[in-house]
Amino acid sequence: MFKTKICTCLLLALAAADFASAAMPLSFTVARDWLYERSDKIKSSEANVQSKQETQKSLEMLGGPTVTVQAFQIAGQKKIDINTQVPSPIPLPGLTSFNVGLHEKMSLNGPRASATATWPIYTGGKISAAQEASKYAVDEAMAQKRADVEDLDAQLAGYYFGTQLAVSIEKLQKDMLAHQDQELAKAKKFEKQGMISKIERMSVQVQRDNRHREYLKAKDNAKVAKLQLARLLRDDDFGDLSTPLFVLNVPLQPLKYWVDTALAANPQIAVIQAKADQASEGVKAQKGAWHPQVFAFGTYNFIKHYQTLVEPNWIAGIGVNFTLWDAKDRRASIRSAEATVRQAEAGKAEAINQVRTGVEVAWLKTKNAIEQYKLSASTVKLASENLRLKSKSFGEGLATALDVNEARNQLLQAEVGRRLAAFEFVSNYAMLHAIAGQMSEFMNAVNNRQVIIEQ
Repeated sequence: MFKTKICTCLLLALAAADFASAAMPLSFTVARDWLYERSDKIKSSEANVQSKQETQKSLEMLGGPTVTVQAFQIAGQKKIDINTQVPSPIPLPGLTSFNVGLHEKMSLNGPRASATATWPIYTGGKISAAQEASKYAVDEAMAQKRADVEDLDAQLAGYYFGTQLAVSIEKLQKDMLAHQDQELAKAKKFEKQGMISKIERMSVQVQRDNRHREYLKAKDNAKVAKLQLARLLRDDDFGDLSTPLFVLNVPLQPLKYWVDTALAANPQIAVIQAKADQASEGVKAQKGAWHPQVFAFGTYNFIKHYQTLVEPNWIAGIGVNFTLWDAKDRRASIRSAEATVRQAEAGKAEAINQVRTGVEVAWLKTKNAIEQYKLSASTVKLASENLRLKSKSFGEGLATALDVNEARNQLLQAEVGRRLAAFEFVSNYAMLHAIAGQMSEFMNAVNNRQVIIEQ
């Protein structure tokens, strides 16, 4: 009884270890979550957004007062020599005035401590321009993050479903190899029975070996695809991919919808627009250099014991600073800022053109892939039936091994073509959503029932 319990425990432990070591199936949704958690590119974008946001916060009170506290020890001396004629307060004969002299050496030695406040009242628009520019810098960072995310989503779709395609073709080649192994066994049997010649049996052997090489090549391609996906996800132990290739089974939305959506939501256009807005604020800041600067100021001295007669306890006032001559060419600075605006506007126009082109190409390829996939159904059906008949005829001695091999190659070509069409659809459909800034809608399509699932 005791031994039975020990054996049972060992079996359960081994089963638990096997279950733990078996990697769970990986869906596209989970792979996307992993990518967001582990991607260094996204981490870099998030850090950039945080940096710009903190910079914006640091400028929120830029137009407010600045208060500083100063403390220092002074060593010095002030010499006073005054000689002057003072009118006599009492008119006396021959004495209308008398000399007064003051000769002192005043020590300046001692500590000083004071608080000074300055408050800009008018800066010609420099402060507001800096604040607005920092806000647009945040917009740029957030748009760049969106662009990075959309790019990674499209890349993940290519790698994930590319791996599915490679694994599917590997499985297809393996099945074809198994069938040819069966035919080779038949050919050897028929050769012994004298139903086919040695040359024909050797021909079957060569065809089988060729298929084995194609299978090994497909197996290596699947390994490469899995490796690329593993590096993207930063994970080497993911399980089988559970989201299959698919094709949309409802009409594709018209091209105009995708173009309009992309022009409104494409993150790269948003990045360039934010750059243009920052450049416009730069022009305002440079023009502010020609305006007077009005400010309020005040100083309060905490230590009065060591103050001289001319040092105030406190002082406050309003000042104006107007630059008559600057070592920097202010006109050239304005022209430089205006050129930066023109550069951003030209970059935006180019980006819009590229987005239009990208949407149109992706839409056409997506539409063509749907049509190719649907048309491939009849080709696969015909090739499958033809192979069945040729294999049956070969078994009855009515067809040659070459006939069977040709039929099999036709079926293989049709099956691969169907899978390639499904992959072309998924990859281009993902790219279409990425350019349009609508990758979340692609995720809905992945989990939607209005699709044709490619097994």
